[in-house]
Amino acid sequence: MRYVTVCICTYRRPDGLKRLLAGLCEQVFEDVATPVINIIVTDNECNDDNRKICNQLEKQHQLPLLYLRETQRGISYARNTCLDNLPENSDFVAMIDDDEVPEPGWLNHLLYAQERTSADIVSGPTLPVFEADTPTWIVDTGYFFKPHCPHHYRDLEPFPPTATCNVLMRTDIFTESGLCFDPALALSGSEDKLFFQDLKQQGLHFVWAAKAITHESIPAERARLGYMLSEALRRGSTKFYTKTRLKASTQSLHYKLAIRSVIRSLSGIVKHTGYACLYLLGGKAQQHKAILNMLDATENIGFLGSVFGYKKNHY
Repeated sequence: MRYVTVCICTYRRPDGLKRLLAGLCEQVFEDVATPVINIIVTDNECNDDNRKICNQLEKQHQLPLLYLRETQRGISYARNTCLDNLPENSDFVAMIDDDEVPEPGWLNHLLYAQERTSADIVSGPTLPVFEADTPTWIVDTGYFFKPHCPHHYRDLEPFPPTATCNVLMRTDIFTESGLCFDPALALSGSEDKLFFQDLKQQGLHFVWAAKAITHESIPAERARLGYMLSEALRRGSTKFYTKTRLKASTQSLHYKLAIRSVIRSLSGIVKHTGYACLYLLGGKAQQHKAILNMLDATENIGFLGSVFGYKKNHY
C-alpha cells in the first residue's frame, strides 16, 4: 500500500480551500490500488476560518489532515513548512493550489503515470474556469492554461513544464536532494520554477500525466489585461535571479550571464512589441495574438529590470 501526502498552501481563499478539500474527498482509483491519503494544509494567513474548515472536513470524512500555520509571509515559507512536516511513511507528495479543484481521477492518473514510468516527478494540466462574462479575447489567449497549450504534450511525455499547482513527487527526493523552496522568491513567486529546474539539473525523471486534470477558478479581477500584464512583469522580474542560481557559480559567469540577459531581453522587447503592433492591425480576429505578444514584451521588460535588481512582488 502506498502513502500519499497532499500538500496545500492557503492564503485568503477560505471558499477555495473548502472546494479543494471537498474535491480531494471525492478521489476515485481505477488504475492503481487506493492509497492512504494524508493532507497537510499550511495557512499563511493564520485565519481561524481556515482552521474550522479543516477541522470540519477531518471530522466529516475521517481523512487525516494536519493544519499548520506559517507566520512568515511568503509562499516559499509555507511550502517548506509542508515539507518539514511530511509523515515518515509518506511515499509520495502531491501539491495543488487552494484555488483549484481536482477531477475525481486526478490522483489516480498521477500515480498511474508514476507506476508505468517509475518517474520521480509527474505533472498534469491545470485548466481555467472563467466567470460567465469573461471577454472572449481573454479566453482565446490561452494565458491561464498551465502549462500554455497543455494539449501539445503527449501522455507520459518526458520533461514537461512542471509547477506546484499539479504535481506528484517521490518523498525521498527531499531527503536525497536537500532542496527546499528558495526564500528569496517567497514574495515574488517563481520559487516552484526554480525548484523543478534544480531537480532537472540533478537528472531526475519527469513525465506528463495528460488525464491528471485540475481546474483553477479565474475570478473577474484576474481575467483582465491589467492583471495579465502585471503577472508577466512579475514573472520576468524573477528570471535573472533564477538563471544566476542555476548557471552562474562564479563572478565571471555572473557578468557574462548579465550581458547575455540584457541582449536577450532587449531583443525580446523589440520583437514582441513589433508583432503585437502587426497583429493589432489584423483586427479582432488577431486580437488574442496581439495580447500574447504584449505579454511576452512585458515579461522581457521585467527580465531586463531583473538584471539591475528589479523584482516585483506578488504575495
